Amino acid sequence: MSGNVLPRTGAVLARLGRAVREGLDAVVSFSGLLLRTAPVASAIFIVSNVVTGLATPVVVWALDGLITEVSGELVQPWRQVLPWLAALSTALMLRSGEEALSEYLANVIREKVDGELYRRALRRATELPLAAFERSTYYDKLETGMGAIRGRLVYVLGALSALIGAATGAAGLLLLFARAHWGIVAVLVGSLLLAGIVEARQSRYFVEVNYGSSPLRRAIGYWAGLLSGHKPAAEIRLFQLGRHFLDRWRAAFDAYLAEVHTARRRLVLQGFLAGVAQEVIRWVTTVAVLVLGMSGTIGIGAMVALLYGVGRFRELADHFSWTVAELVDHWSHLKHLRAFLDLPVEADYAGTRPAPRPIREGVTFHDVSFTYPGSNRPAIQNVTLTLYPGQSVALVGENGAGKSTLARLLLGLYRPTEGFITVDGVPLHEIDPVLWRREASVVFQDYMRYPATVRENIAFGDVDLLREPPGQGEHPRILAAAKQRGVDEMVARLPDGFHTLLGKQFEGGAELSTGQWQRLALARAYVREAQIVVLDEPTAALDPKAEVEVYRQFQAAARGKCTVFISHRLGSARLADRIVVLKDGRIVETGTHDELIRRNGE
Repeated sequence: MSGNVLPRTGAVLARLGRAVREGLDAVVSFSGLLLRTAPVASAIFIVSNVVTGLATPVVVWALDGLITEVSGELVQPWRQVLPWLAALSTALMLRSGEEALSEYLANVIREKVDGELYRRALRRATELPLAAFERSTYYDKLETGMGAIRGRLVYVLGALSALIGAATGAAGLLLLFARAHWGIVAVLVGSLLLAGIVEARQSRYFVEVNYGSSPLRRAIGYWAGLLSGHKPAAEIRLFQLGRHFLDRWRAAFDAYLAEVHTARRRLVLQGFLAGVAQEVIRWVTTVAVLVLGMSGTIGIGAMVALLYGVGRFRELADHFSWTVAELVDHWSHLKHLRAFLDLPVEADYAGTRPAPRPIREGVTFHDVSFTYPGSNRPAIQNVTLTLYPGQSVALVGENGAGKSTLARLLLGLYRPTEGFITVDGVPLHEIDPVLWRREASVVFQDYMRYPATVRENIAFGDVDLLREPPGQGEHPRILAAAKQRGVDEMVARLPDGFHTLLGKQFEGGAELSTGQWQRLALARAYVREAQIVVLDEPTAALDPKAEVEVYRQFQAAARGKCTVFISHRLGSARLADRIVVLKDGRIVETGTHDELIRRNGE
């Protein structure tokens, strides 16, 4: 039996050791943040916990002295009793007042540290390559990483401080117990280790269960957002989807609860046995102190003080084990946060060369293929194509033909799986992606409706316009973009003109029609002084005649630039200088509208 127990115990301790090492690595990597954001508050926080830990053995020591003096002959009562009363009251006041101070300091530190950690996590999200968003594992890491912030680093600081305080208090009590009998010390140390190991093991297991259930928690959040969001509200009511989606939410929620309850059932017996063992140890220690007192080995004062100390040690042991569990929990969560922050960003493997300006020879795809992460089917296969400056090209094909993927490869948002792209002979992957994207402008089919002012919605096309100091009026480029797309007429009817807040996300925002939002998106693309312009079916909601008119206007405004239209309507495609027909990710035909009609092809 013992031969089986020892290896199992060793394995448990080894796993806990690995968890502690990994957690400590994560804590160390973030410790500099604490020192930079709240150095004084952090130092006071730690010291206050240590002082509180020392208060417990001082109380026991003062009780021993006070009872011994009172039970003996009081020749000079105040001189004999007052020092012990002063020590006792001071220790008790320190222990009582520390809680309020710690809570205040923890709030100060948490607000500063959490803000910085959220900033780092959100910045990392903006630096990741677009392909990362095609993986469900990214959203798992994002969810667990962002969820790991929420005061975790402050909790670690608090738990470490509390652990130091509890250890200090326990050490002081053990010294006092050692004066009575060393056997009591051995029993109490054993109970401390038992409690710490059980709590740490349970906490680490729960963290792993929590991480494994991340997809279910994302599903819960998704269905909840769908049921309570503004955009799907009308359709949910029209098609009476509320009950159906609520059932989906409930199924995900029940599955999550099932995983959590399974974990709790697995650990409940361990917790019960550990609690029983702790209580047995407490009573054995109490009986031992009583026996020592009744036998005259220790005085009445020491006996009463140590009996009080037994109860306080149990509290310290519980606090110690709880703190260890908290540390393992927070360490493990911080490990997931660090894993998210350590995801490779685009800059880690991006080029540094400047983008050619002006583009003279064009952008060439050399036998390019691209497969989305997690897919076995290429979205683009063996595409060879040159886009020339001053020429408009229409990408035509059925849904799923690869049109939008080809556009994203052109914009540098994706990198080819096979083949390569050149700009005036320079490999695109050698060009700084930030500099290349400054040369490109795009309006996607699912263009953004930013809850910002009209001015900002246009200037987001070139954020440098927002950095310029405000003058007497709007920037000429913003005015030109608004006029070109007909936004100026809409602005004239808005209460605050260009400074009118749009959208219903914030109070006082004005809502626009679909057509008005569309014109705003086109103005945003126009304001950017780009060499490459892509229209990725932003007019799909319009009728064919209106779509042709939008493309005609934009083509005129983008004269001299390399313009790419994406459409599945032939009437719009005929405006382009050249039409490229895609099917199943391959180019099947290319030519002018008249040439394709004569061939009677795809």
